[in-house]
Amino acid sequence: MNFEKHPVLQEFDRLNNSIDELYHEIATMQGLSDSAYAILQAILVLGNGRTQTEIYRYTLLNKQTVNSSAKKLNQDGIIDFQPGIGRELKIYLTPKGEALVKEKILPIERAENEVFEEMTDAEHQEILRLMEKYLTSFRSKIMRLS
Repeated sequence: MNFEKHPVLQEFDRLNNSIDELYHEIATMQGLSDSAYAILQAILVLGNGRTQTEIYRYTLLNKQTVNSSAKKLNQDGIIDFQPGIGRELKIYLTPKGEALVKEKILPIERAENEVFEEMTDAEHQEILRLMEKYLTSFRSKIMRLS
């Protein structure tokens, strides 16, 4: 079977995969798994006291990945679980976790912020508009396959 992928889509996929690979390299450089980095980045952005549900919705990691990675971060003394409403557990950085985030996550997030600060407002709108257009159209076409 032959399939000729649109050349722009090939380049889009390459760039998208390159972004994923860069995040993987960043996590590895920081001595973290991809999921641990994503969870700590989510806590940095969302703030302490978030539930695993809030974190997996933000990171788009699956529930099991967030659960197992959070358990490991807890065992490593990076995060603590505290009771929330009902069976809900809230996640808080420990002092060790706060130091880790300040040293390893915050500089990366600041660097990424700088990339967007260097763009114009028009570039911000254009990148978001095109990504949203792609996602909406692709999602619609996939839904029609079901």
